[in-house]
Amino acid sequence: MDQPTGGKLRRNLNAFEVLLLTLSCLSPVVSIFGIGGDVLHQVGTGAAALFAIGIGAAVVWAAMYAELGSAYPFAGADYVGVGRILGGWAGMVTLAIWAATTGPSIAFTARSLVPYISELAPGLPAGPIPFVTIAAAAAIALLGVRTGALVTGAFLALELAAVAALIGAGLLHPARGLGTLTAQPFAMLAGHWAPVSAAALALGAVSVIYGTVGGNQALYFGEELKDANRRMGPVVIAACMIGAFATALPVILVVLSARDLPAVLASPAPFATFLSAAVGAWAGPALSAGVALAIFNAMVVGIMVGGRLFFSLGRDRLFGASLDGFLARVAPSGVPRAATLAVTVFGLACCFVGVHALLVFMSGLLVYGWSLVCLAVLIGRRKGLTGGPGYWRAPLFPLFPVLGLVMAAVFTVSDLMDADAGRPSLLLLGLVVLAALAWYFLVLKRRPGGWTPSLDQP
Repeated sequence: MDQPTGGKLRRNLNAFEVLLLTLSCLSPVVSIFGIGGDVLHQVGTGAAALFAIGIGAAVVWAAMYAELGSAYPFAGADYVGVGRILGGWAGMVTLAIWAATTGPSIAFTARSLVPYISELAPGLPAGPIPFVTIAAAAAIALLGVRTGALVTGAFLALELAAVAALIGAGLLHPARGLGTLTAQPFAMLAGHWAPVSAAALALGAVSVIYGTVGGNQALYFGEELKDANRRMGPVVIAACMIGAFATALPVILVVLSARDLPAVLASPAPFATFLSAAVGAWAGPALSAGVALAIFNAMVVGIMVGGRLFFSLGRDRLFGASLDGFLARVAPSGVPRAATLAVTVFGLACCFVGVHALLVFMSGLLVYGWSLVCLAVLIGRRKGLTGGPGYWRAPLFPLFPVLGLVMAAVFTVSDLMDADAGRPSLLLLGLVVLAALAWYFLVLKRRPGGWTPSLDQP
């Protein structure tokens, strides 16, 4: 088997610094204002119960990634463990879908920043904003990883202050009891207060799960985390649960605390409307500024994460020697700058694609990637490849991987029901999967010794 190429990342991050980077990438405020606002519009009061369920889904997600990441804490994240446990074909598929969606994800994040910057600075032309913000985020991502952790950590503190303001306003102004969580959901539909259908709740549930799960981004910093096998599991658990509660609680409390709930649910910006009514008119614009900062912060860490994934592409010799060597370079500061620049260019190029097309390309990611992660943990524990001595292990085996596969089935059904984005996304990413399998069987497997993800690290 070919040996890895290029430099090595430096193991100089502690668990707290990786936690800061992971929470910055998760960005609870972005999930609240993006997915949380959409779900409130779709299912109204039903959002409270769905986000409570989302916390439970986050527990399953955290358990799977904590076990896989503890055994395989590598910059390639999912694909290393999946490929080592299930085989090179599965690693190549996982790598391909994450790599293919990296640029669209960065561009989508940058495009979502435009309305907030335009609100704060009305005179700025909207067209250049995504390109300028990606370039600025890349400049921070290219700094030393510890410096990047400190900068994003400072931004994260402001973001969490905004979350705390929402939670505090909800706790101080209760308007209805916990019975709302189990009562018949109502929403503002076509300008009228009406009951929510079971189909709308089902689609909303998938959006909620997508918005509350996370923490797997920590794996990308696995080769820079000290004592990674022992510390990665707790970092993933902490990041996922902090992110889940920070996302879910504000949504639940808005439903339980809004005095004029129909007006809040009818508002295009329900959280700003709620906070302005509860605290004062000044709170809405201030919160919008917090959202803009949170989106930018998530973009910075998203580029850092993508850079480490592309670094793994080069180190594991996915292409020719010249491109592999370029991607696998590590600067004296310990940052994979060449790979980070490649990801930045990919994201900039995707800014020329429409927002809806970007959303379509990304929507089916969880169906393929999450299914393989759950299978890897299920089979890896039985083979003794995960959950061993010194590694984090999910309790009550095989409960969590089985529940994870059920979640994957729910994601699949939801995407198939969504003719606008989900169904075409499954088709497009299915083509990516087929291309990855072709590359593996026609190129990588034919190399002397075959190919599996590298376990070489500092």
